[in-house]
Amino acid sequence: MGNTKEIDPKFIKNILTLRYNPQPHKLLPDLDSNDFTPNKIENLNTNLETCIKNGIIHFVENEKPNRIALALSGGVDSILALVFFRELFPEMKISCVSFGFSDNDIDVEQAKEIARQNNADFESVHLENFYNNLPKQISIIKEPKINYYWYFVAEKAKKYSNFIITGDGGDELFGGYVFRYKKYLDLVNTQSSWKDKIIGYLNCHNRDWVDDQDKMFGWKANFSWDEIYELLRKYFDNPLGLLDQVFLADYHGKLMNDWITSYSRIYSHFDIKGFSPFLDSEVIKFASHIPSSKKYDIEKNLGKIPLREIIDQKGFYVDLNKRGFSPDWLKFWNSYGKQIVSQYLSPDAIIVKDQWINYKWIQSAVIKANDQDIRYINKLLHVTSFEIWYKLFITQEISENDTLI
Repeated sequence: MGNTKEIDPKFIKNILTLRYNPQPHKLLPDLDSNDFTPNKIENLNTNLETCIKNGIIHFVENEKPNRIALALSGGVDSILALVFFRELFPEMKISCVSFGFSDNDIDVEQAKEIARQNNADFESVHLENFYNNLPKQISIIKEPKINYYWYFVAEKAKKYSNFIITGDGGDELFGGYVFRYKKYLDLVNTQSSWKDKIIGYLNCHNRDWVDDQDKMFGWKANFSWDEIYELLRKYFDNPLGLLDQVFLADYHGKLMNDWITSYSRIYSHFDIKGFSPFLDSEVIKFASHIPSSKKYDIEKNLGKIPLREIIDQKGFYVDLNKRGFSPDWLKFWNSYGKQIVSQYLSPDAIIVKDQWINYKWIQSAVIKANDQDIRYINKLLHVTSFEIWYKLFITQEISENDTLI
């Protein structure tokens, strides 16, 4: 196409492989392996609760909100955030916002009941085709990614407050990604090389990993797995235990460089401030030193143990099968995703013509996605975001106000 605008290939390769590109400006403390060295902690739950509550008190004293919006999923993290705010500030007005991806979503109903029990208002958002205004979302984030449905939560929260409270960081700091810890420990051991650990780590990202990732890119990207491995090396080439290395990588990966960066740009767009009790600097310091065995029970495949114990003591029930703020990608693919991909990832796609993405791979991936392979559904939607991003910022063929279908 002969576009004059320069694109850093690493930016594209990192985002389409890891879902993030390392950010130059850190919005969270930049921890290293020493920070994740386990410490013996007396009275863990009591001290942790005090630490989290102190962070909330500090936030309220500084910001002085008379009303807050709270993103409530019905999971451990957001419930605990609500419970702590209500305990500390009984008179504060709290408007809980939840969202589901289908009518009569059971997670939304559970969140509604939790809000009622904590004397908080409640409103839900039904997200069906959350890709329809993707150009607008990408214009805000400025990166080709797919976790933009948070846009709708922030939009709803703005109706009630200039502050949105979340449970962000609970999974990364307290071991919430149980769907891949056991698999990871089955793939590697303490004798594994740092590279083998990284390969095992990537293989456990069931929503993102595809075996033929290298075939997805065209020649212009000049993709190399070794570049990806080197990017992650510092998280696995250190003396930490296996799961502590995973926690270190998770903290710097999707939390610091993906979720928090994306959310902060969305919040800035709506002129609101975000706060998570679990991302207070003192809480991060405390949580990072909790031994992995105190966070994750490998026999029960149960994570976030201290948070669960605290919430149990307060008499609240959390469904272990809670999905959280996550779409049903299979349903979305069948309802909208297939059509969107067909429309934007044709042989005439700009990213295909400019030889960033291999069209033969797209054809193969669509077959696998139609066979309900969630990994290829995610990857194709991710590549579609790249096409939209490209048309917004490189060729400028579309505007932020355009819709998809």
